[in-house]
Amino acid sequence: MSEDRKNEIRSDTLLTATRRRLLALGASAGALAWAGPKSGWIASAKAATPPSKPTGQAVIGLSQEPTVFLPLLAHIEVDEGVYFNLFSPLWRVDEKGSFQPDLVAEVPTLKNGGISADGLQWHLKLNDKAKWHDGTPFSADDVKFNIELIQNPKFLAGRRSGIDLIQDIKVLGPSELTFTLKKPYAPLPSILSWTFLVPKHLLEKASNINKPEAFLAQPVGTGAFKWVERVPGDHITLSANDAYHGTGPYLEKLIFKYVPDLTVLYTQFQTGDVDYIGIQGITPDHYEEAKSLADRHVTPVPQPFIENIAFNLGNPIFQDPAVREALYLAMDKQSIIEQIYYGLPSPTESFLPKQSWAFNPDLPKQAYDQEKAKKLLDDAGWKP
Repeated sequence: MSEDRKNEIRSDTLLTATRRRLLALGASAGALAWAGPKSGWIASAKAATPPSKPTGQAVIGLSQEPTVFLPLLAHIEVDEGVYFNLFSPLWRVDEKGSFQPDLVAEVPTLKNGGISADGLQWHLKLNDKAKWHDGTPFSADDVKFNIELIQNPKFLAGRRSGIDLIQDIKVLGPSELTFTLKKPYAPLPSILSWTFLVPKHLLEKASNINKPEAFLAQPVGTGAFKWVERVPGDHITLSANDAYHGTGPYLEKLIFKYVPDLTVLYTQFQTGDVDYIGIQGITPDHYEEAKSLADRHVTPVPQPFIENIAFNLGNPIFQDPAVREALYLAMDKQSIIEQIYYGLPSPTESFLPKQSWAFNPDLPKQAYDQEKAKKLLDDAGWKP
């Protein structure tokens, strides 16, 4: 079975609920927003005059512990909170949904000639001010290395879609390269905006690229913050990158604090030991109270994301469509939304958010129906 096919299977959707107002339901002492493009965590109400140098710190409370520090590997969402601050993509998406340069000097488009009319030829000019945290200049060789690493079948890439279409990579100079696509692929700019690049000079000779011990112990990126330390089971500390090629950072230090007990996490938010918690940090029974806390802000922010449970179709049981449909019918999505997610998101039949150009509003609606689910299993020969 091909790797692409495996990835398709793994993404087969069982249960989905839009996180349009869910994912970024953040609570903070300073109205922080998850994964901002400049300082990592940005104030929702920006100061009139940014500080002249990084000042202060933010403690981010997490109920899950970030553990994957090579961002091209398969990872979970909580790891990305670190990635946004430590690493950089070629370009980012701003609050208006537009691409903004990060490691490139200019986002390639049809209009500026960075992408050919047929969508196949791409020409990238890089930001020559960007440097890795160890002082090594970021270069076109790094971009080539990252693309080829993702394409390497021995590398356990989190995703290859789109990037697997890139071929004929040519480095024209330290800050310039071209490549060709096997076929036009419209989602590629979006994919690259979420692809955090890693340094060739620290990884190309790793004996085990899926577990480069030295790099994982001291990750090096190009982001607004640099790695300081990780105490497993407790916290990760990042410090301001004074040589950052972009705007900011405005904070001197970021601390990601791991607090698996949600009651303890919420208590630390109340007392000020934690400045920011995501949705996991406020259990439904504390939601109304949290909104009324002095000097604390609970801010639902619309986000185009989906919460879903995926089937492993390598398991013979899940290869039966009747089993998948029965499990879907047996899921009370609305109760999950009300009891766990404060009633904020809306149920959906699609694995695509409603904001997506590919969203289909006319998919058949599957209502919660345990009796129908039981009958489906009985008819398919699945008996207790």
